[in-house]
Amino acid sequence: MNVLLVRPPSILGRMSRQNLQHPTNLIGLASELNRCGHHASVLDLEVASGGLDSLHEALASQQPAVVGVSVVTPHVPGAGVLLSKVRAQLPDVFTIAGGPHATALPEDLLDEIPELDAICIGEGDVSIVELCDALETARGRSDLTSISGLHLRQGGFTGWRDPLEDLDSLAPLDRSLLDWSAYERMAGSKGVASPGIVRKGIRAAQVHLSRGCYARCVFCSTNLVWGERARPGIRRRSVERVLEEIDELVGRGVNHLNFEDDIFPPTLRFLEELAEELIRREITWSCNARVDGLQREHFELMAASGCKKIDFGVESGSERILELNQKLVTRSRVVTVFEEAKRAGILRTAYLMLGSHVDETPEEVQLTRQLAKEIEPDFLTFTIACPYPGTELWNECKERGFLDLLPSGRPDWAQYGYYPRVPPWRFTHFTSQQMVDTQKRFLQAFYLRPSFAWKSLKKVRSFEHLKALVVAGLDVSHFLRRHVGARS
Repeated sequence: MNVLLVRPPSILGRMSRQNLQHPTNLIGLASELNRCGHHASVLDLEVASGGLDSLHEALASQQPAVVGVSVVTPHVPGAGVLLSKVRAQLPDVFTIAGGPHATALPEDLLDEIPELDAICIGEGDVSIVELCDALETARGRSDLTSISGLHLRQGGFTGWRDPLEDLDSLAPLDRSLLDWSAYERMAGSKGVASPGIVRKGIRAAQVHLSRGCYARCVFCSTNLVWGERARPGIRRRSVERVLEEIDELVGRGVNHLNFEDDIFPPTLRFLEELAEELIRREITWSCNARVDGLQREHFELMAASGCKKIDFGVESGSERILELNQKLVTRSRVVTVFEEAKRAGILRTAYLMLGSHVDETPEEVQLTRQLAKEIEPDFLTFTIACPYPGTELWNECKERGFLDLLPSGRPDWAQYGYYPRVPPWRFTHFTSQQMVDTQKRFLQAFYLRPSFAWKSLKKVRSFEHLKALVVAGLDVSHFLRRHVGARS
């Protein structure tokens, strides 16, 4: 059976190149389908040069029987547009959506996008294969209610599917399904975004080590997607399988890895085994990490094995807010970890947030700013917390009437991204405009400092590095200018 899996176009405009990644979720599903005898391909409309015309061409040439769409919240309007085009071109095709938003609001999404036949809830690795197997039989669509993990337009909810325990049982990611040159056209020769890692000849890709998270941060929907029943454990791949993937990437010319897990490392023993192997390979890497668990010796080992940068989820400088948002970290721990990573020679990003809890006050945002000055990160983000469906933050904002709605009665999903102009939501102590004003002042205070510019220029070792620095600076300046109506 021919299957086409699609990522909708990005809503981020020029900022998309600062966030560009391969759609590994779709590659994984397609790889699994192909191993099981189907013929699946991936179309990434974030990078396709022809835009939606590329969709028309793919439908015409491949004639898929199933079209699947990955849906994060800001992609909902785009998913609706592309699925309407799919249905117009192939009236009998079976359409399905998955992803965080689809898992959080399946019935609402079916209602909002009438061209959808089904929603896949949570992990889709097994569900999508069983769906295609059933559609290929003589019974066809009448035999889908026995497949767990689906919301069917004709048949309702089929029940939750247990989380997959053995991640090694999945098919290896077949990255030949991607048009690598398309990512290079958008993000430069390195292919995918790896902010802060710049050197001549860099070519990057992301690798996932595990699924799941032991925390319950109120602004995060991770546990909704991976399944509450998988808690409290973190399911991880074996080091051997991870190394097979890394070696395959190296064979493709990749020389830098982004480990993009919710929890890094999945265990300290895993880190030790992986790092020992990475020391033997000529490759560098970066990762996302929490600020709990890692000690000085771990940072030293990470640096020795090629770690160049760690992006830490810090969120707030207020002890009260850290406790309320169930971050499971303390301010003092943040300070210690940033000192130890710096001592090991690793670049550090601080992910900070306005409104990680709905009751955060302006005074507590000031505490976050003070923390940023104290830890002196090499890079910093300061986002406005987005109440994504499926999170406690969403429930709080909805119950308190803090969500602005369209005449349809739904939020404007296209604004539920990292960089909204003026968010269509508010918090207890902040109006939408006040959030934008605060964000703008915070970012300007960090990135427009002469000391930051001087420190960045001192690190320049090549023309490529200088060019990347200029491009990133222009993108940040563009982002700040977008808030033309913001009062400073």
